[in-house]
Order: sequence, then structure tokens, then C-alpha cells
Amino acid sequence: MRKIAMVLLIFVFVLPGTASAAGLCCQLSSGVQESLLGVASPDPQKLSLQLSYSLTVMDRLREGSSKRSLDDVKTAGRYTALPTKMDMTKYTLTVGYGFSPKFRAFVSVPYIRNTMDMEMGMKKGMGTMWSSTKMEPVQEIGDITVMGLYRLYTDSDERPANAFTIGLGLKTPSGPSTEKTASGKYVHAHMQAGTGSWDPLISLLYTKMMNPYLLQADVTYQLTTRNHEGYEFGDSLAANLSGKYAVSGQFNITGGLTYLHLNKASDNEGKYTKLTSLMDDPANTGGSSIWFSPGVQILPSANSLIDLKVQFPLWEEVNGTQLVSSYRVLAGISFSF
Repeated sequence: MRKIAMVLLIFVFVLPGTASAAGLCCQLSSGVQESLLGVASPDPQKLSLQLSYSLTVMDRLREGSSKRSLDDVKTAGRYTALPTKMDMTKYTLTVGYGFSPKFRAFVSVPYIRNTMDMEMGMKKGMGTMWSSTKMEPVQEIGDITVMGLYRLYTDSDERPANAFTIGLGLKTPSGPSTEKTASGKYVHAHMQAGTGSWDPLISLLYTKMMNPYLLQADVTYQLTTRNHEGYEFGDSLAANLSGKYAVSGQFNITGGLTYLHLNKASDNEGKYTKLTSLMDDPANTGGSSIWFSPGVQILPSANSLIDLKVQFPLWEEVNGTQLVSSYRVLAGISFSF
């Protein structure tokens, strides 16, 4: 039970991350938020190993809090390059080590594959001719993240009923952020595998165990910095309320609500900005959303865990016009040694 409780503590990091695509959902599919999904937190002097997968499907347009069709955006006449569908896939390997009963540290290495379908417009006389195209996939190692969890308070070392934990992390600029298209232009900043910036995170987490239930409340803030090309992704703040019900010793039901707020990105040197492209206009970044996350956990053995969940946006309000997601699928398998 103690290990299961620690696994749920890790959900503090299943929250907003670093680089985002034009829509809010991409902030959820980057950084560390699923890189620690289901990691079995190691006991002192032991290791944990986890492989996670996430797929974010973006296929809806939104302006402010209102839905917009592709024809709506075309008719507005502001952009001649419009995204219609983007799939963001991430595979993450995470290694954890227990330095003491109170402190655990983790290193996460993601591999990212982003694809995007677009509509391109060309002026013809008094009108615009539109054609469909696909961008070359972006496939690279992403930004490596190092983080730690320190338990500030617990009412018991064995099966604690109450615990208060702080998390500190740092996302490194290890993934490429200056990939270019065949024409020599930068790939969309929010489609790059990395951000090119050093971004610290801090999390505060409270958990309460009421066997067979576990409840958790947490808040995470990520401070972004400007990369060498002059681009800065917006800071993010997330508040999460989640829970688990242990149906049996081998099966848990999980669920959670996450509030996510993102600031606008800024491009001081204009290297990633093209105001005729919806994806390349910094005005179309940032906003707020609420997500619902039902899932299950399967424990095949005492030192392994399989975590499966989906995420759905319940409410969104974005800056400008953005491509947002319909859903996300997340899966993880972890082992402790």
C-alpha cells in the first residue's frame, strides 16, 4: 500500500509542462507531466524504471471560448496557413532512485513525434484557392527533465494517512528547437521537439489515505525562460484534484480534474513568427482549461504497475484562435528494483 500511495504522489507531475503547440492541449503533452506517469517510486537505495506513452489528438479550432469551423477561420481572411489536425506522440523513459525515506529523484528522457495536416491558401484574383498539405513529421529526442520529491511531513512512516510533499524540477534544453523546413524556415516553435530553454518547476502536494481511497490535491508552477533564438513559451500554473479507489490488491480506479492556465508566448526576434500562419502567430498562444482524467491501474506483481488513462477537456478559453484537442490517451508501465 505504501508503494501505491507513492505512485499517486507522482501524479503531481501529470500536469502542464513546457513547450506547447498552438492549443492548450499540447501544453499537457510536453515536459514532465506524463514522463512520471505511474512510476513506482523507489524505496531507499532502490531504483524504479518506467516507460510511458501519450497521444494527443488536436482536430478542433477555438476562438476565445467559442468553437470555430475551418470555414469560419478561412472566411475571416486573416490567415493563409491553417492547421487542421495535429497528432503529438511521446515515448518517455524515466529512471528514479530513492536516496532516503524522504527524498526521491528522477530523470526523464522523452522521444517525440509530431505530425500536422494543414490547409494552405493562395490568392487568385479576388478569392483564395485552398489546398491540403502535410508537414514533414518532427521526430527527435525531446527535453530531458531532472526532478525530485521531498516529503516535508507525514504522520507515519508506514502507511501514512496524511502527507505533504514538495517537488522541484528542471527541464533542460536538450531537445532540438531550431529544426527547419525544406524552404529554410523554422518549423513552428510549438512543433519543435525542444524549447531551447531552461525551465524550473515547483510543486506542492497534499495526500490523504483513507483505505481503500486515496485523495490528492496539488499545485504546480512552471517558470519558462527565453531561448537563444528569442522565443519564450508562457509560464504555466496547474491545480489538480485526483483520487484512487482500490477495488482489489491488483486493480485501482483513478480519476482527476485539472485546471490549467498558460501565459502567452513571445518572440522577441521574430524568427518563429509569420503573421499569415495561425500556428506562427504568438497571439494564438496561452489560455485556460479544465480537464477530466478517468483511468485504471493494474498491479501484476508487488514491484510493477500498469497505468492507463484518458483526458478530455471540459472547458477551454484560449487567446486568439487555436487548434485544440479532442482527447489524450496515456499509458505507462513501471517496475521497481
